[in-house]
Amino acid sequence: MRADFSEAVKMYSLQTGVPEDKILEAIAQALIYAYKKKYNKKENVTIEIDKDNKDLRIFSIKRVVEKVTEPTEEILLDDAKEFKSDARIGDKIKVEVNPEDFGRIAAKSTHQVIMQNIKKIERDMLYDEFSVKQGEIITGLFQRRMKFHDIIVDLGKIEALLPVDQQMPKDKLKIGEKVKVLIKSVEKKDGVVRITLSRTDTNFVKKLFEAEVPEISEGIVEIKAIAREPGERTKIAVYTEREGVDPIGACVGMKGVRIQSIIRELDGEKIDIIKWDNDIAKFLLNLLSPAKVLSIKLNEEEKTAIVVVPSDQISPAIGKDGKNVKLAAKLVGWTIDIKSEEEFQKLLGAEESRKKIQELFKDVLPAKKEETTEEKEKREEISKKETEEKEKVEGPEKEEEEEIEETSIEELPDIPPVILKKLKDAGYDTIESIIDLSKEELLKIHGIGKKAADVIIKSLRENVKVVIEE
Repeated sequence: MRADFSEAVKMYSLQTGVPEDKILEAIAQALIYAYKKKYNKKENVTIEIDKDNKDLRIFSIKRVVEKVTEPTEEILLDDAKEFKSDARIGDKIKVEVNPEDFGRIAAKSTHQVIMQNIKKIERDMLYDEFSVKQGEIITGLFQRRMKFHDIIVDLGKIEALLPVDQQMPKDKLKIGEKVKVLIKSVEKKDGVVRITLSRTDTNFVKKLFEAEVPEISEGIVEIKAIAREPGERTKIAVYTEREGVDPIGACVGMKGVRIQSIIRELDGEKIDIIKWDNDIAKFLLNLLSPAKVLSIKLNEEEKTAIVVVPSDQISPAIGKDGKNVKLAAKLVGWTIDIKSEEEFQKLLGAEESRKKIQELFKDVLPAKKEETTEEKEKREEISKKETEEKEKVEGPEKEEEEEIEETSIEELPDIPPVILKKLKDAGYDTIESIIDLSKEELLKIHGIGKKAADVIIKSLRENVKVVIEE
């Protein structure tokens, strides 16, 4: 090989990040390919790689004969002695081959094979590097937006795909902006490494908690389960066996610093932290808090629960659009049926349904027991601490207001049905829900233009009287 070969290998290694010994192996394979191309032989060629000096030599294995009939496989005795002084007829010796003898076409093919081999090595290295990071969070740069709103994220050594269905609804990313993503999958297909990212996966939330809460990363507090509606709400169940450690307080952090950092990363997504309990009834009570629960009936075989609450507790128990109970069901892995006290009494009033409930369900709401003074003091202390932590994050609880009966938006006169439908589709079902909206806010509603906004404002001014109570 030429004297500058070693330096060329070193420089190429620095440029590509491919180890020098891997480059030498790629070149060796290419030289064998070139030799076969030139002489149509492969069995009688060998490569010696000197990894210390970053050099390699190619040899043809030839048999010593008295008369040569196949020049690529045979050598005369006198010629053989130039390579091996004690050579004899029948011996096999190594004869060094100069790659420059392969010719221009073979040299071009050799270069192509070398590049193909090195590209394969680079792909294998990328796959090995990122496959071990699967399920981890990584920071990348928003590179560009593709067709159908998929996003390409630059991870430094490779570009990855953040599909539109793995983006959070409130994400408003800008080109060049840093973005935290979860490596959801790493595949090597058709010679290409494909990395898929996510910001909606439940593991994204889990990894954020592990990064922000030392007690979780150290194994003191355990995340038992997570249920998530990306962009809206997450419920996370935590548990610890360590005495004196409050798992909820650990996740919230001093003055809510830890939880607020996670909420910011999730663009304001609400997070409920619930204390895990192996007792399914107690866990359901924790899940549905602050809604008051009257009774819980369980069918453990079918993993189904009937939860009975007062009529005025149906809304907080079920949550907006049923999300609270839906997430609770995901978290516990059971089907949860919320019933008001009146609805449940009607079921019991019908003989067939009463027998079915008695047959399939058992009442397991934990019975209240008399507390010792020590238990009472401990409970009050924990309750006080949890209230303080909650106030730090959410602010002090407002005094309970009298329930005000809301009026359907359809009661507003002079508003065409098509406009009413647009308001309802946007979630504005009552007059109370739009009475404080400005014209600018009304224009942000899909399908509401300037004329429609003026009609709504005029109808509100002429027909709705606002009474301010002291």
